Amino acid sequence: MRKLQDVIGLPVLDICSGKQVGTVKDLYFNTSGELKGLSVEKNQAFLAKLHYLPFEQIGAIGDDAVTISSVTSLIPDKQAGYGFVSGSLSYKELPVITTNGHELGHIKDVYFLEEVGKIIGYEISDGFISDITEGRRTIKAPQKVVLGEDAMIVPTNEIKDVIFDEEAVEEE
Repeated sequence: MRKLQDVIGLPVLDICSGKQVGTVKDLYFNTSGELKGLSVEKNQAFLAKLHYLPFEQIGAIGDDAVTISSVTSLIPDKQAGYGFVSGSLSYKELPVITTNGHELGHIKDVYFLEEVGKIIGYEISDGFISDITEGRRTIKAPQKVVLGEDAMIVPTNEIKDVIFDEEAVEEE
């Protein structure tokens, strides 16, 4: 399991030449939460250009680098789906709202399994003060989720424990 923000900024290395070909700028997912590829800023003389690296072309996502088998795996300037900071929709700071209208917070990070490229959870925040006093919360990725421009809608019944913790304490 890996946090998405731990991958952004990693060098991308060609394992055949040992050369750093770029740096990870973003990760793209589809609506089912499957990793489609990476946005890579390719090192080119004085200009840095964004390229797309399909998931199938990733050798490994390690603690210190992302490996690929060939620099030819990079496709010039393509955005493919939902990114963390870019793409057709950005996960970063997206409000998480339940189907009963309760806001859980805003997405601060995404947890995914790098081996299979699947989102397994979200780190959410209720704000700076709440982060300090209570810490950030992590919710398991719901089976059904609606990703929209303005919010991520999750089924109330799939995250009931997170929503009703405070209410249960107040009732006791």
